[in-house]
Amino acid sequence: MDEGNYRWTGHNDDEPPWSEARARSLVGKRIIIGITRLDADGNPLGQEQLHGEVVGVNAKDGVAIRIAGRADLYWLPPHLGAFHSAPPGEYRFRATGEVVVDPDLMSTWTVHAPRVH
Repeated sequence: MDEGNYRWTGHNDDEPPWSEARARSLVGKRIIIGITRLDADGNPLGQEQLHGEVVGVNAKDGVAIRIAGRADLYWLPPHLGAFHSAPPGEYRFRATGEVVVDPDLMSTWTVHAPRVH
């Protein structure tokens, strides 16, 4: 994850920031991810929907995900409160029409661009 000075917020950051047991429980799970990107004034810049498998976790770098159809890893911040069980069902991605059936986890994020001075 290389977003420079961008600030990532998960949609449920009430959970303590890191639990090794909780982090390890994510590995091997199929996940869908929703990301909303905002400019420095809070105006929407775009949305992205991804899916893949959690392949690694650590408190420093975060959660590593092998995104379907990509060779590189995608890193999310180590805020475990943003990772939830996904209700069973079909999830259709708006931009691609792709359907993901019965993922294990879901995570939504808002990425805030830094204010340029």
